[in-house]
Amino acid sequence: MILLRRTARPPHEIRAHLPHGRVHAATELADGAWAFVTTDRLLVASDDGVTADHPWHTVEQGRWDGGARTVTVTWVDGRAEPLVLRTATDDVVGFTSALRERVQSSVVHTEAGRLPNGTWVHVFVRREESGELLSQVQARGPLRGDTEEQRIIDELEHRTRAAVGLPT
Repeated sequence: MILLRRTARPPHEIRAHLPHGRVHAATELADGAWAFVTTDRLLVASDDGVTADHPWHTVEQGRWDGGARTVTVTWVDGRAEPLVLRTATDDVVGFTSALRERVQSSVVHTEAGRLPNGTWVHVFVRREESGELLSQVQARGPLRGDTEEQRIIDELEHRTRAAVGLPT
């Protein structure tokens, strides 16, 4: 016997606030709002309208914590507070998979290099929702801020941008 599980569907009042475009996945949140993975962005909407709107090129990652029943979304800039989505259920595989796929789909090319102090630097070329390409530099560790370190980072970004035909 095969059991088919029907996924919950957001109420019409909430769906009415969404911009046109494909919704890849949705999950109900504990507060009655819904989170949506769309082609171009991560959206959170409630009866009052869209309360969060984040293009994929600004999202670093989403992490599921089953014990807390939360999806924590972090940002490329590393400065903004993470978005913590407390889900109504723990049936979020489709949502988290779609979120990961959309973040990855915005990455066109990436390169990494290590600075003399051991800090890893990653340069990503990502596609904005408009289709434009941009480069993002992330350091995974401390930076000294000296000219030699800046030269290495600039060379890595130059090489990464050149690999996809962006001006350097």
